[in-house]
Amino acid sequence: MRLYCIDIGNTRTHCAIVECEQGSFCVEDFADYQSDSFAEVFVSHSLFEKSEAQAICWCSVVPEYSKRLEKVIEGIDAMQLTHTNSPIVLDIDNPAQLGQDRIADAVGAGVFLEPPYIVVDMGTAVTIDVVDSLGKYVGGAIAPGMNAFANYLGERAAQLPTINPAEADCSLVIGKNTKDAMFVGCAKGFCKLIDGLIADIQTELFGNESATQKTIFTGGSTDLLPSEWVGDRIINRNLAHIGLAKAFLEKRK
Repeated sequence: MRLYCIDIGNTRTHCAIVECEQGSFCVEDFADYQSDSFAEVFVSHSLFEKSEAQAICWCSVVPEYSKRLEKVIEGIDAMQLTHTNSPIVLDIDNPAQLGQDRIADAVGAGVFLEPPYIVVDMGTAVTIDVVDSLGKYVGGAIAPGMNAFANYLGERAAQLPTINPAEADCSLVIGKNTKDAMFVGCAKGFCKLIDGLIADIQTELFGNESATQKTIFTGGSTDLLPSEWVGDRIINRNLAHIGLAKAFLEKRK
């Protein structure tokens, strides 16, 4: 089955065509749009028609943009992924407050990993989501994203530059100049934050097992991560689209 998958974020909307066949998911034609004008672009550029997809599966974190899309997809076979139709159990206090993109990520990660596992989504915020050994979504953590760490000081302090965290040398402990000091404090500091949160989750859920190969990274800011720190970590930028496609198929069985 060929699905047009849409992930509507606060600023950007990410779309991809996902070919689904016998449990495998092949992502094609990834595209990125401004969220506030996506519904209009969707119609004016005939995105669904050109995709030759058979249906739409989508998620959104902005109710206003959701309403706009609902109007323009009337008559198309479509499903919005929400807490009410999630194919995995959401074992948290208030499932209605959970971002639909986080549900999509958690479902998508299950294509590649057996539970328990962790999803780290690098966007405007970094969200860490956890699925336990029973396959239940059990919560996570939210922190400022890498952009916030990398750009905040350059924007607020006149004598501090903007840095590219992907260029950071993670072996540095003490910066001998302003740029290196920012690499240590911002880029490496951000990575230490992520490592610390994952370590706590590992202790809580994984026992003596390492969580490194049970953690998958996704999101538009993964390219800002220092390559030295990334190492052999698992990265899949299309996780939400794969999760949307899998959720659609699960609900249409």
